Amino acid sequence: MRNHPQQIVVDGQPMIAVSVKEFESLLATRRQLGSQTARMRLLRDAVVDMTDYLDTLAEALDADPLPESQEAPPPSGPPRTDLALLTEIRRRAHQVRAITGAGRTGRGRHSPV
Repeated sequence: MRNHPQQIVVDGQPMIAVSVKEFESLLATRRQLGSQTARMRLLRDAVVDMTDYLDTLAEALDADPLPESQEAPPPSGPPRTDLALLTEIRRRAHQVRAITGAGRTGRGRHSPV
């Protein structure tokens, strides 16, 4: 695009004149932005579904605690207790909700985090 678009007045309305090539470029950019926006909505919906799943998982673990595993600790660190796992699941779900701006969808029995 030009550094200084040409300003014109049509029927008393200030407007900016662009070349056909620049207009086509603007339309292409608008189409690309529209498709990216649609993809972002799908990704946001997937993240919201995942946080709902994490809430459901945390509630299931909370309602029916699993016995401590006798397996070897994972290579990433010491074994986690059920309480620590529940806390981490809830923390991550809360963190994702804060990023997406989504609240609980009402699937769980607990109040929003």
